[in-house]
Parts: sequence; C-alpha cells; structure tokens
Amino acid sequence: MGGVDPARSRPEHHGSRAVVHERRSEDGPIGRDSYQACLGQTFLTSHGIGRFFRVREPLPAGDDPNAAAPHKAHAALEAVNPRLQLALPAVTPVRRLTHYLFRFPAKFHPPVVSALLDRFTVAGDTVLDPFVGSGTLLVEGALAGRRCVGLDVDPVAVAVARAKTRKYDLDAVAAMSERLLEAVSQFDRGADEYARLSRSDISLTEMSSAIRDEQLWVPAIPNLEHWFRRYVVVDLARIHRQIMRRRGDSQTRHLLLILFGSIIRNASNADPVPVSGLEVTAHMLRLEAKGRVVDPFALLRKAIARGVAAIEEWTSALGESDAPSVFEGDATAAVAEIPEQVDAVITSPPYNNAVDYYRRHQLEMFWLGLTLSHQDRLQLLPRYVGRPRIPASHPLLAEPWPKDGLAAEWEREIAQSSPGRATDFKHYMLAMSRAMRRLAERTTEGAPVVMVVGQSGWNGAMIPTVALFHELAGAWFASEPTLWYPVRNRYMSYSRHNGASIDREHVVVLRRTDAPVDGLA
Repeated sequence: MGGVDPARSRPEHHGSRAVVHERRSEDGPIGRDSYQACLGQTFLTSHGIGRFFRVREPLPAGDDPNAAAPHKAHAALEAVNPRLQLALPAVTPVRRLTHYLFRFPAKFHPPVVSALLDRFTVAGDTVLDPFVGSGTLLVEGALAGRRCVGLDVDPVAVAVARAKTRKYDLDAVAAMSERLLEAVSQFDRGADEYARLSRSDISLTEMSSAIRDEQLWVPAIPNLEHWFRRYVVVDLARIHRQIMRRRGDSQTRHLLLILFGSIIRNASNADPVPVSGLEVTAHMLRLEAKGRVVDPFALLRKAIARGVAAIEEWTSALGESDAPSVFEGDATAAVAEIPEQVDAVITSPPYNNAVDYYRRHQLEMFWLGLTLSHQDRLQLLPRYVGRPRIPASHPLLAEPWPKDGLAAEWEREIAQSSPGRATDFKHYMLAMSRAMRRLAERTTEGAPVVMVVGQSGWNGAMIPTVALFHELAGAWFASEPTLWYPVRNRYMSYSRHNGASIDREHVVVLRRTDAPVDGLA
C-alpha cells in the first residue's frame, strides 16, 4: 500500500509478547492506567490510542493464546480512556438548522462537529470534508466562521449538502413554496380516496393513461411497481412536474426538489428505517396488509413546512458569513475545484461494508433526475468507498499491497473464510490509502487531519479500525492521542452490517509531517 511506512507502522519482532512503554505528552503521561491490563498481550502494530509504543518480547513456547489469530488481542488496543473523551458542547436550545432537511444515514452529529472545529481550527480557517455526506460539517463550520469545502462521490449527498448550505432569498422561498402547494392541490385525491387506496390501487391502464395524457415524466427505475404503488407513481410525477415548471430563483427550485426527494422513501414500499440498503421488509409487508395510507401530497406539505422553517433558521444564523462550497468528486482522485491548500481536514469516512449508500439512495437518485437509467447509474458504482461486492477487476485492486503489517494480516485472515469480503476489505484500505495521499497533497506541515471512525467486527473479533488508520497515515502524518465519544440519538442507533459499533465512535487525530508525497495519476 503506497501510504504505509514500515518504520512507523510495524513493531519490532522479538517473539510474540507485546510490552507497553509509555511516551509522555507535554502535560505528562497519557492513559497509562487504562492500558495497564494490556501488558503482556499480543499486538500487531506499534500504534494505539494515546502515545504508546509497543514492541515485542519473547513468550515461552506454547504460551501465546493468540498465536492462531493474533489480531483478536487488538480489542485491548481499542479500549477507551476516560481522559480522552471528547467534551461535547451543551447547546440549549438545540439548533436544528438544516440538519434534518433530508434523512441521511450515518451523518455527523452536530455537537461532535462543533467540538472538533473548536479544538482543531480557528475562525477564518479553510476546512475540507472530503466525505461530506449531507453536509453537517459545512453547516456547523460556516456558522463558526470557517471557510468550508465539501466533496462527495454520491450525487444525492452533494445535492442535499448544497440545498442545506446555500444563501437564500427568504421571500423567494416563501413565495415559490406557496405557489407550488397551490399548484399541486388540484391533484390531491382527498383523505377518503387515500384511505380506500390503502387496500387497493389504480389499474395499470389508468396509470399509463395519466402518464400519457398529462405528459408526465416518470424515472426509469428498474422494477418500478415493486417499489411504488401505481397511484403513488402518478402523484409523485405530478408533483415533480409542478416543481420543474416553477419559474424564478433556481436555488429555491432546487431546494423544493430536495424537499420532494425527502418524501420519496416514505412514499415508497421500502422500509424507511434500515440504513444498510433498500428493502421491502417483512415489517412493511405487514403494514401493507393492515392498510398503510400513503398520501404524497400530505408528505409534501409537511416537508415544505419543515424545510422553509429550517431555511429561515439557517439564513438567520448564517448572517453575512460566507456559504460553504460543495463539489461532486472522488476523495481518492485529483479534484481541481478543491483549494490547493487547506488549514484542516475534518471528516467521517464511510465504514467498510456498513452502509451501502449507492443502494440506499437509489429511488431518490432517480426521482431527482441525478441518474437517468440503470446503465447510467452503474457508471457511479466503482467510485464508492466501503461498499460490498467489489469485483476482482476493479482497477484499484491492481495497486501495490503490503505483504505484512496490520492490513495485510487482516486481509489474509478474512480471506480464509470469505475471499469476497477480503476483497472488499482490501479495496477499502487501498481507497483510504489513496485518500490519505490526496489529503497529504492538500495540507501543510502541522495541519490537522481529523477522522471520526467506528468499529466493525469479523467472526467475533473486533477489527482495529483506529490502528489501521494509523498504519494508513504512513510517513505523511504523525499520530496524536485518539479521542472518543458516546453515540447518542443518532440515525444509526441500531445494528449495522459487519458488526459495526454503535455505542461509541473514535476520533483519529493526525498531523501533517514534512514528508513529500509521490505523484499520483
């Protein structure tokens, strides 16, 4: 892996027992008591939480309980130190702003973003989020006086982040919203008809006739009637047409389109709760059998009321500050729009095999016109990091891969029982290594690169995500103590794929060194 520096990321091998030697910070020892229990256990890396260095000393023959799977002892490395808990700001009352404009999985928790901005940046800094998602960092950063830049490969994420962070003419927002609701009201079927349709549907002929006679645009979603009732397709198409017919401020029209996108999941047959993908679950089938009412116009009215209030609060809070910039692009590739130098990077990279963003937003991507066909959408697939089922032909897999080190050890271990999952893991590590190199290109010596990461498991063992990210840092970044915080009231507060941790997240803190970066294509 291009970003791995063997001198920094691997221990000296003198047998198989790890000994913890303390390094001191400027204000004294860090976390010694929390790691006393680690003495004598087996580790695979010289990096861990805090400033600890681990080397190996011999074990008596047959005395290594982890010899068969040495990575399993890494659970101790990921233990939490109470002294390194990130202090989150208490904001009363809580500012909702535009954070809830569009439901988005695994989003940054606003108090966490605020705490990280306060700790690692100052007013006027240019802050980059290369995995911007729905733009939480952009919102909080702009209000804190930072110049924020966001990047993401997902078209839905970029569209949502732009809608959440633009400067708006509030009079234009109110007027266009009112005109839209008035225009669509003529198509509202009424409560009694929606109650009747909760146990039936219009005919295929009726749906086809409405689409043809009204010249409605319907996205080319594969297996459309699996995801939507026929009358819902017609209603959504009527709403979409009225939005696209609005004249005036294009930014307000884009906002209304995103608010329309926010109702798609609840208007569909798919379960809106699971974050890992897109499914018509047994729970949804039970609701359908009981008679689930789906009224797209009621959903739209609620979304617009909530959205307009959010934009008013955001606009008032932003004042004369600059609005953030958002670009569609790949964090592993060169993106011309990103500033050549940034003062800090704060981001939450995608988890490996935890959330399938590509599949999760499929319906919204089609209805928002961000993809026009299944083949068109497939062109986006190779750009996603952390997704499952990576083909062996993916070009990233042809890049150099280390023969030893923590990532190599885990790839071999996973491959013993699941070659496909091992390929996914390898792709994820190679992609994140490339992303690290790109960040090294954009940062100067001493600049912080702060990454919020979660944990995941494999066959009952915890994958040491923090230590893996330290290994990825290579010679370009020096590691600082890893912070952590508890996860509360977050739209991910239940089980995810791959045993991903939900009770706490870790904050990997790196500082740019003066090491040069080799050129990338």
